[in-house]
Amino acid sequence: MGGKTVVEMLSAPAMVINWSPIINVIMQIYLQNSTICVLWPQDGELQLDTKFEKFPYSIINIDATNSDEKLMENEVQNIKEKFMEDNPLTLMLTLAIEKSHCESFVAFENDILKFIESFANASRYSVWRSKRNYFVFGSSDRSLEYSLERQRFFEDQPNILMVSGDKATPGIFELKTNKFVGRRADGPGNLCLLDRFYVNTMNFEKGANLFPYKLGNLQGREIIVPGMDYRPYLVINYVQDKNNSYDLAFDGSAEGNVQIDGTEARVILTFCEIFNCTVLIDSTEADDWGEVYSNLSGIGSIGMVAKGMAEITIGAMYSWDTDYIYLDMSMYLVRSGITCLVPAPRRLASWILPLEPFQFTLWLAVVVYLFVEVASLALAYRFESHFISMMADSWPESLKFGVVTTLKLFVSQSGSKKVISQTVRVLLFTCFLNDLIITSIYGGGLASILTVPSYDEAADTLDRLWSQKLQWAANSEAWVSAIRNAEDDRINGILENFFIYPDEKLEQLASSRSGFGFTVERLPFGHFAIGDYLTTESINHLKIMQEDLYFQYTVAFTSRCWPMLSAFDNLLYWWHSAGLDSYWEWRAVADNMNVQKQKQVEATVYSNIEDMGPVKLGMANFVGILLLWMLGVTISFLVFLYEVLRDYVERKNKE
Repeated sequence: MGGKTVVEMLSAPAMVINWSPIINVIMQIYLQNSTICVLWPQDGELQLDTKFEKFPYSIINIDATNSDEKLMENEVQNIKEKFMEDNPLTLMLTLAIEKSHCESFVAFENDILKFIESFANASRYSVWRSKRNYFVFGSSDRSLEYSLERQRFFEDQPNILMVSGDKATPGIFELKTNKFVGRRADGPGNLCLLDRFYVNTMNFEKGANLFPYKLGNLQGREIIVPGMDYRPYLVINYVQDKNNSYDLAFDGSAEGNVQIDGTEARVILTFCEIFNCTVLIDSTEADDWGEVYSNLSGIGSIGMVAKGMAEITIGAMYSWDTDYIYLDMSMYLVRSGITCLVPAPRRLASWILPLEPFQFTLWLAVVVYLFVEVASLALAYRFESHFISMMADSWPESLKFGVVTTLKLFVSQSGSKKVISQTVRVLLFTCFLNDLIITSIYGGGLASILTVPSYDEAADTLDRLWSQKLQWAANSEAWVSAIRNAEDDRINGILENFFIYPDEKLEQLASSRSGFGFTVERLPFGHFAIGDYLTTESINHLKIMQEDLYFQYTVAFTSRCWPMLSAFDNLLYWWHSAGLDSYWEWRAVADNMNVQKQKQVEATVYSNIEDMGPVKLGMANFVGILLLWMLGVTISFLVFLYEVLRDYVERKNKE
């Protein structure tokens, strides 16, 4: 063996393949400036050259067969307990991605399938995530390659490089990549030959780019969106013509032809116009916004993305941190403010109308003044009877004179007793003037209140909603999940009065004027996302709040490692800069929503009722006064009975 050259050794039949030359070249050219996770081959040779300082990278060796020592690490134990995961390779991959920020991955032979299964979960278990993942797989088994082509992983990831070796010709490597583009029925996971690498010359046959950019023309590749009709964000109309999408829930039937529109749907439609893809919807489980569970399952629209039934979900998806743990999110789509349609102010109860002309503090001042007037007249009358008239009336008689005279003057009536003292006369004159001024002001205020309707205060601010303890409702927990852990006492207070009901119950509550508030979304350019359970008739009795309870920026949730996310974010930057968000909000509302209802809600911002002007007085206006009259009659009758009984007792005693 000592007489053979290196070329002869490489060209001779071998039991194992030496992956070192080709893998080192790929790493130095394409995987620089990244952390590389390598599953060392169990059947083959691999020696990595890390001396190239020009292309810095880090290499993490992951041994799929060694799981004893590493599983004792605290970080891995935490991941294991949190996600109930027992696969050693998945746990080690999760730790490598989260702690070492691995973006490039190398695996060989039978470890490729193990890696694919583990990476699907590890990429979601890791808090850290990357938008640029590269995968290099080495295989000498053609049957393995055929089975890999049918894996979902090879359909969904564009940056896959398959290095095909042959033990019969170990000095030649075929370099293949998955197709990725095109419809799923056409096999986007199929491998295509890119180039060949010759070890003896350390050169490529064609010098092709081993990681070509595949996103520029997706050639009709399908992008699946959960089909939750939530207007104006995502509008779904089932039509037979002029359709621009299809609902996969109809399983090929012509009834699944749909036309989609909306402020956020337009972003995805425009994305597919630029990158030549096809938008499909799936309404199978898209009955709510939903949530993701720690076992990577879920419900609703977001759950469909977590389970792989869809790739991207829109429709007022807020940046919920609990879902971001398992999914990726785009940059913001729309600013959305959560507010309420609350009961419109009602006319004040008629029985308290006599009290309305004066504020509480003024009524308190009037009462204090009357007590002072009673005391003054009582003292002055006592002075007169004791020193001038020499009648020597007792203190009870003087107090009786003060009370009776004060009440008569207050209602513009004259006193019944004759006074002699100038002091008492002057005091009566001044008290009469004061009472005249007070009653005149009161009469004018009462006249205006009786003819112009007065209303109570609407719960149209956060403080009023909190102080009035108004009950409010929506059809999903998603309306309030973003504020469940708020530190504001007002937010926690209003959440105690929040209820979740189905649409039928909400419609019943709204139409019956039950005193509930109902959630709506305030869009950034003056429109509202209003549930169908709020009809034009029920809105007549409601008023939009002056401020938002809170606001959030809507995003698009995508599956982890979704390769189009960077391109989608770039489109959103351009979308907002060009002002298309404003244009499509106006267009989507005008084309797909009840414009009259929009105007009706907007009108309640400035007025909650129609200006009726002065109204004719009716018996309802005098209920309060009649209550006072009945109270006076009752007291008078009781006093009359007391005087009759007292007179009867006195006569009995004389007999």
